[in-house]
Amino acid sequence: MYHLAGYDFNANIHLYRWNELNILLDVNSGAIHVLDSLANDFITCLMKNQGDFYLAVEECSLRYPSSEVMEVANEVLAAYEDGEIFTPEEDLTLDLSILPIKALCLNVAHACNMKCGYCFASQGDFGMKPALMSLEVGKKAFDFLIANSNGVNNLEVDFFGGEPLLNFEVVKELVLYGRKLEEETGKHFNYTLTTNALLLDQSVINFIIEHDIAIILSLDGRPEINDRHRILNNGSGSYDLVVPRIRQMVAHNPVSYYIRGTFSRHNLDFVNDLRHIVDMGFDCLSLEPAIGVDSNYCLQIEDLPQVLQEYEKLTNTLVEYDCAGKDIHFFHYNLDLQKGPCLAKRHSGCGAGVDYLAVTPEGDIYPCHQFIGKKEFYMGNVAVGSLDIKVRAKFQGNHLENKQQCKLCWVRNFCGGGCHANNYFSNGDITVPAELSCTLHKKRIEGAIYRQLQKKGQDNQKISASKEDFTKNK
Repeated sequence: MYHLAGYDFNANIHLYRWNELNILLDVNSGAIHVLDSLANDFITCLMKNQGDFYLAVEECSLRYPSSEVMEVANEVLAAYEDGEIFTPEEDLTLDLSILPIKALCLNVAHACNMKCGYCFASQGDFGMKPALMSLEVGKKAFDFLIANSNGVNNLEVDFFGGEPLLNFEVVKELVLYGRKLEEETGKHFNYTLTTNALLLDQSVINFIIEHDIAIILSLDGRPEINDRHRILNNGSGSYDLVVPRIRQMVAHNPVSYYIRGTFSRHNLDFVNDLRHIVDMGFDCLSLEPAIGVDSNYCLQIEDLPQVLQEYEKLTNTLVEYDCAGKDIHFFHYNLDLQKGPCLAKRHSGCGAGVDYLAVTPEGDIYPCHQFIGKKEFYMGNVAVGSLDIKVRAKFQGNHLENKQQCKLCWVRNFCGGGCHANNYFSNGDITVPAELSCTLHKKRIEGAIYRQLQKKGQDNQKISASKEDFTKNK
């Protein structure tokens, strides 16, 4: 009988139950197995006995017929020999310093026509003087991206703020400038614009549609929740103003759209907000937690039990929609069980400071928009074109191989160490995982796996809960 001596089960195997399914994730291979009660019990015993098959068989035989236990043990052993379970950790070392820059977040407006309660950007100006990006600075940012993209042909530009539509004339000119660069260089720009929708009108919509700009539209759900969170400068709510504009935008079938909402301590029952948005006819959305230090809005550790319970409710609600034939694209649940994340994402989930940078209206460069204004993260200016190699090196080195806590975590290949900004604002250190964010992400991944397994079953690929079907999904 085989013995898996020295195998780190805690780091490399995640075994959990969601509703009726016992689910096992083999972390290193990405294989997912659905287990019946006997197989689940056997593997639990195997892990408890540090990989000793003999002891696991002996213990399980106290509760199940020995012949059935031996059958399962042989199936598990066969799966192991086929590289489907208990797989060793691969060498995923990737030199992030060789990665070119492929995306810029252009903060074209450090100003906003709203004052949302949870805003991390100090109501749009990032704690600095309100400003709008000039066309000249924007063009230099595009030139900077081209010059530093090396072999990457598909580039990303996110128009952000503040509220980018406050500077829409410059946005338009930059998109047209990008099209000119495409002709000259053979590269291609993909555009995203994030807006509160207050300034959306038909001319703006027409331009967005004409130039295939993906649009992210801010809405937090039910009227009373949205109007508590998302406040106009005069102190009133924004729901009645933005919803018709959002409907108008989505009705024109943009190349891609998301309703981007935030839940806070004021709506820990955020599944009701998801249902509200879906009931309005929107099928692409996300609801992100307010993370930070503001205890009035941002989640606190004591909120975790309720939030985790709500994520369970969210998962089951999405499964209900799937069963009803409603394909709801919820951001954190867009999980591909067949392919999984690329090597760079597995190694370092967040590209901030490496292949993704943010640019202020003055042309100053930071690792991402959340670091703007933090002097220790200033990386240079697009007018100069060079980057502070010391700051960039901090982010290039902030990957799984250098994060001991993450190396031992079962979710590591899905998050790559998490959000640098969340880590920094939680712990004052980009290398130390943010406890609250980690806990939420683990729950989301568990739920996303369960949902995908259910969808797989609905596609006439039966998910069996019998020992004869020790299911692998890769």
